[in-house]
Amino acid sequence: MKGSATFDHIFGNTYKITSSIADSLADKKRIIAIIAPPVLIAFMYPIFHSLAVVMNDWIAWYLGLVIYWLIWGLVFSVLTVGKDTIRALIRPRKPTIKVLLPMSIILLGALAARLFVPGMEYEKQSVWILLLLLSTSFGNGFFEEVLWRGVYFTLFPNKIFYRMIWPTVWFAIWHYVPGSVLHDNMTGLIGLMAGSGLMGLVLSYMTKKTNTLWWSILAHTLGGIILVS
Repeated sequence: MKGSATFDHIFGNTYKITSSIADSLADKKRIIAIIAPPVLIAFMYPIFHSLAVVMNDWIAWYLGLVIYWLIWGLVFSVLTVGKDTIRALIRPRKPTIKVLLPMSIILLGALAARLFVPGMEYEKQSVWILLLLLSTSFGNGFFEEVLWRGVYFTLFPNKIFYRMIWPTVWFAIWHYVPGSVLHDNMTGLIGLMAGSGLMGLVLSYMTKKTNTLWWSILAHTLGGIILVS
């Protein structure tokens, strides 16, 4: 009995230590996630504009997005929440009534922005630029949802400010960075940021309601295709 009690005591202490370490690690990841958005913007802005100095604006814009996808959408997200969590979040799901309204808002909003917001149109000077734009719809649709929705949904499931408001504000501001390479129309850039912020709120709501990134990735991708078509 004494040996059993000693074992239980050791096991209990080990469990407490392990739980404490896990909680501490989770807290550090949450802190990193909170401070990451302004760091991301400060890191990526000079990259985009340095590339624009030495090459065509379209190529600079595209390469800047690829760097953003790989470093922040992929590496940062995997290090923060883990590849297994991401894999579970992006797994295809069957449609439910919960996705119809937010999906409609995203697609109709993208169409309205494309038709009525000044500066939102993209000048497609050639077929390859159109293909470039279409490919970014898929890249942004996947990597931005993993980063801006998946990371914060995972780390702050019950804190609406950090799950929804905080990343959405920075998601909106972020769009100034790549947008400023192609556009010098401030009205268009403000419209881009405002539209991105509204879209981010709806996508965050959709992620929480469905417990998956699958539908937000689809909505983001289709919305992007509408905007660049």
